[in-house]
Amino acid sequence: MTDQNTTFETRAEFKGFDKFYKKTIHPYLVDKEQDRITRVAKGKKYGAITAGLIITVALVLALRFGIFLVSLFVGAVGILAGWGVSYAMLTKLKGETKQFLMGNICEFLGWDFQVDKFDPPNLSLYKTNKLLPSWDRVNFEDRMSGTVDGVEFTFCEAHLERESRDSDGDTTWTTVFRGILMEVGFHRDFLGRTVVLRDAGIFNFKKKAGMKKVGLASPKFEKIFEAYSTDQVESRYLLTPVFMQKLVDLETSVSGKKIRFGFLEDKLHIAVEAPNQFEAGSMYKPLTDTERTHKIMGEISAVIDVIKGVGEDKRRKR
Repeated sequence: MTDQNTTFETRAEFKGFDKFYKKTIHPYLVDKEQDRITRVAKGKKYGAITAGLIITVALVLALRFGIFLVSLFVGAVGILAGWGVSYAMLTKLKGETKQFLMGNICEFLGWDFQVDKFDPPNLSLYKTNKLLPSWDRVNFEDRMSGTVDGVEFTFCEAHLERESRDSDGDTTWTTVFRGILMEVGFHRDFLGRTVVLRDAGIFNFKKKAGMKKVGLASPKFEKIFEAYSTDQVESRYLLTPVFMQKLVDLETSVSGKKIRFGFLEDKLHIAVEAPNQFEAGSMYKPLTDTERTHKIMGEISAVIDVIKGVGEDKRRKR
């Protein structure tokens, strides 16, 4: 471990993790570190060879035929190809490291982690309530599920694409959503439907998906979001400034944007556009660097805050 004095126990849910890390996670990372060093060396070697060959071709084109712009482009391609070869040598190890870290961190928390082949969320509910756009194909990965203070949740990453065809019949796939889908249980049906979207300025509607617009208590969040509900009274109980801030903090923690959420049926449904989460970090740094584990646990901490916020909200309404 780069810093043996670094603690992971930044909150009550992580109590005892330092010991767990030293006993279970750190030995694995130490064992894999030599593999990482070997792969980095091979990647640099083969990457340099690939780049060198392509750059040589570029020089020949420039010197023999005088096509300097083409040569410059080929040379740039060579550099990118060399980097690509180097990166590809580390892809498998990066995936294995992520799966190991996530699997063990979730096991410590009493959660379940699945890379793929899990039951997907009900996307039609998201779409009907304007939390997601229409799509033609979707892929899911990295599902976490479990409980926090007795509150059940699921969390996964999704990639939605829409198909389009040009006049020649050629197909193009366009990403319409890439990010996180999260559901937190309330164990009771809501009296109505309440959805919170990003403020669209002059394009805001007085009604959306059969719901009427709701005013938010905080001017800060009124500038960021637009809320709609079929039950005005219930929506004001649900959309407290403290709870809204937890959602904004989640968005920030996952480097996301355009977070939107809805209280639908008996769950809080969250969609936020974001890059891949809980990644293992750079493979050009030692695997024993605690920074990569701290980053993952910081992201998990933001998820816990949202779930605990729902739990507090449930207790407040009893």
